[in-house]
Amino acid sequence: MSGVLTRSDLEISAAAPRREEPMPLALRGASKAWDKGRVPVLDRVDLDLGAGAKVRIAGRNGVGKTTLMRIAAGLIDPDRGRVEVFGFSPIERPERYQRLVSFLPAGDRGLYARLTVRRQLDFCARIAMVPRREVAARVEEAISIFDLGELADRRVDRMSMGQRQRLRIAMTFLPWPEVVLLDEPLTSLDGEGAALLYGAIERLLGEGGAMLWCSPAGEHTDFEFDRTLMLDQGKLVPA
Repeated sequence: MSGVLTRSDLEISAAAPRREEPMPLALRGASKAWDKGRVPVLDRVDLDLGAGAKVRIAGRNGVGKTTLMRIAAGLIDPDRGRVEVFGFSPIERPERYQRLVSFLPAGDRGLYARLTVRRQLDFCARIAMVPRREVAARVEEAISIFDLGELADRRVDRMSMGQRQRLRIAMTFLPWPEVVLLDEPLTSLDGEGAALLYGAIERLLGEGGAMLWCSPAGEHTDFEFDRTLMLDQGKLVPA
């Protein structure tokens, strides 16, 4: 063979189906209802987050934003449909799913009052299955990125709400996952804390990660999203 591509070779190559790369996060027809199906929350939701995507979902309180985020995090299963990270579901490969996805829930959850900041981050790293040899370095990196140095040896119950939220965000980013899910991350944050959050997001996106941000309707943020969607009557619609 000459090794020269002919016109027919090119036509065959162009006609061949291209293999699509799996998305960092995808919801396919995800539906959920509570109270034995009597209270519909999500209705056949489709959502794709490619590498570097930064998407915001907004909506009124009680419309199902947190339910959607918990499904995306693999914490609850949809009644119908599917959620995938890089083509597999949390049911198929739960440990790998949890290593690739990190979730910041709304509120003040996930903190232990008597632990110091450094011990809380150390515990988080181990729960997130960070390799043991990397734990200490990851903890110090999180302390540096989120400017927690002066608080590193302070107990959680002696911190302000804003400081605690900064710590919770540091815990979320500490494993440097592929997908970060942020449910109302600006709660209690001051301008400095918000700037540190934005910087961490941009670093994650620059490394090919993806981010899904959930917030109340009308919330102001200086962060620029690729898309903002509204969750209304169980459907995602353009804002």
